[in-house]
Amino acid sequence: MINMVAIFGILLSVIFAIYFTIKGKNIFEKLIPLLSISTKISLLIIVFSFVYDLPFMFELGIFYLLISIGGAFIISSFISRSDFYD
Repeated sequence: MINMVAIFGILLSVIFAIYFTIKGKNIFEKLIPLLSISTKISLLIIVFSFVYDLPFMFELGIFYLLISIGGAFIISSFISRSDFYD
């Protein structure tokens, strides 16, 4: 029961992050919720792996988290070096 509440809470926070991504005025106000969505989805995969006792899903969630953090660094580096955000 508590696991389903955690999954519902993560899904609700993903919906709020999507809303803030759409309503963002500049590129940085859109980038932060977008990266937050990928982190929350990886947490959702990890919680799902604990609920259904699937160890390979846990590894997939950790891998997705690492890839999303690396992508965040690449995207923010690209945006900060370009004239895209002016």
